[in-house]
Amino acid sequence: MTTSDGRPMGVGGGGEYPAVIEVARTQDGSFEWTDLTLAAGRDVGHGGVGLAPFPALTSGFTATGWGRGSRRVYYTNTDGAVMELATDGERWSYRNFTSEIAAPAAAWNSPLALCSGQPDRPAVYYVAENGGLTMLVFDGGWRLGVNNRLPRVAPSSPLAAMQSGRGRFAYYLDERGHLREVEAYGLNPTQSTDLTDFVQLPAASPLSGLAAVGWGEDSRRVYYANTDDDLIEMGGFGEIGNKWWWHALARQGARKLRGGSPLTATAAGTLSGMAQCCQEGKPLWMGWRGDGWTADEIYTSRDGTRPVAAANSSLVCGTTRDRLPWVSFVREDNHLGLWRGPGSDWSWWDLTADLSLPPVARAAAQGPLAFADTERGPCVYYLTDDPAP
Repeated sequence: MTTSDGRPMGVGGGGEYPAVIEVARTQDGSFEWTDLTLAAGRDVGHGGVGLAPFPALTSGFTATGWGRGSRRVYYTNTDGAVMELATDGERWSYRNFTSEIAAPAAAWNSPLALCSGQPDRPAVYYVAENGGLTMLVFDGGWRLGVNNRLPRVAPSSPLAAMQSGRGRFAYYLDERGHLREVEAYGLNPTQSTDLTDFVQLPAASPLSGLAAVGWGEDSRRVYYANTDDDLIEMGGFGEIGNKWWWHALARQGARKLRGGSPLTATAAGTLSGMAQCCQEGKPLWMGWRGDGWTADEIYTSRDGTRPVAAANSSLVCGTTRDRLPWVSFVREDNHLGLWRGPGSDWSWWDLTADLSLPPVARAAAQGPLAFADTERGPCVYYLTDDPAP
């Protein structure tokens, strides 16, 4: 169901326009969908609604949620401006950081990453047009953090971010293909470490995804694919006497990654797990059990088929308050799927069929996706170019 009324203004024939779609679980366990580009629009009089700025279909995309219904979604619009869609559970609104606080325009196809260790005090990372890592921090108000001395982000690099008790951290591949960690003190990204050299890491695949999680005082995990498409886990730093370690996860159930497979990881007080796509395109949940990993293939039912992810599908996951993992991705038939584990007790939703969702924008390479969680349950976000199915 859509939850917005009004007639969109400035939309061409057929009513097609790029839009952000939210699929949210309700308190009774069902799902509903909302066109956020319309829901966050502003009344322009005479029964018309001015839409929120259109998302760039190859935009980075990230979201966070907390409390009974507070959600924030971040994307870049078609001019490269960084946008926020926000709600307290009632009405949606939008803001443009580029016009409000002079945030630099995002590079074309820039990824976005979010630190939400304190969900009501998020930090959003993206790549500016000059290749510089840029941070937007909320601390009673939104502020801009830039450090022009940091190594530039490679044009095709993914971006990940996380927060521990020590502070905020961002990860990316620099122009040499080395994995970089940037720690932020206060409002500015400052200390940069070349982890490839410092930890003696195997070289990253130029198509690699990237994921990072943090928890506790200074626990960190970073995941990427090496040039042989093996999943690499790097851990530390404060957990074991200010040291890093790394290993390949193949012996613990990780499959070889499909070239360019996205990676997504989640933590809830401690490490929970991560999702990946193997070379056959089958999604896999890697769950952390405290002393090792377990690998669960995702099925549509206990006895049913293994779904295959679309060639360029994004992948998002989260652990909700009941400590069950959720994974969402776009299937080969361009349907948005949602899975709840673990493997011994899985549930599956074809959200597109169940809710008659607008199609996932194929120009967006079957993505990107974003995931957030509130007390009502999980929310999944995607982009469409035809919000009236």
